Amino acid sequence: MIDNAVVDATFLRTYATDWLAAWNSHDTDQVLSVVHPDIEWDDTVFWPEVIRGREALREYVERVWKAMPDVRFEEIQLFTAPKDGRGVVLFRQEGSGPPQLDPTRRFSTYGCDIFLEFTDGLLSRYLGQYEITDMMRQLGALPPRGGKVGGAYLLSLLHRQA
Repeated sequence: MIDNAVVDATFLRTYATDWLAAWNSHDTDQVLSVVHPDIEWDDTVFWPEVIRGREALREYVERVWKAMPDVRFEEIQLFTAPKDGRGVVLFRQEGSGPPQLDPTRRFSTYGCDIFLEFTDGLLSRYLGQYEITDMMRQLGALPPRGGKVGGAYLLSLLHRQA
């Protein structure tokens, strides 16, 4: 990891590589080592609220391992805005879901890790965006789309419950 606070194209490339290596290690402490102690973590797709602080992030990371025990992340492309100190990693995630779902089913979806801010050479503001409904369909937890798109599909799920 780069120890200085200069966020340039080289820093962002190195950070993205270290970031994916940390996540693919499945080692919570390694993931936490690449984020600032005062991280602001916004992944409200997987978590109900914005997480603040490295220690609060620990539970989130542990839940990722439980929900997706063999998840692997592969970089598709890194997009950088060095002038603004930001970067986006477009990734493919693959793996199996929670043990209570069909263990023979697997998922493969795309997402983005959005690096919004760095402090002291560590990520201090993060935004996660990825396709969870397709993941859940692949794992058999949601029904097929049936030709419905976007909000129409999500609304159809509400009508199924009624």
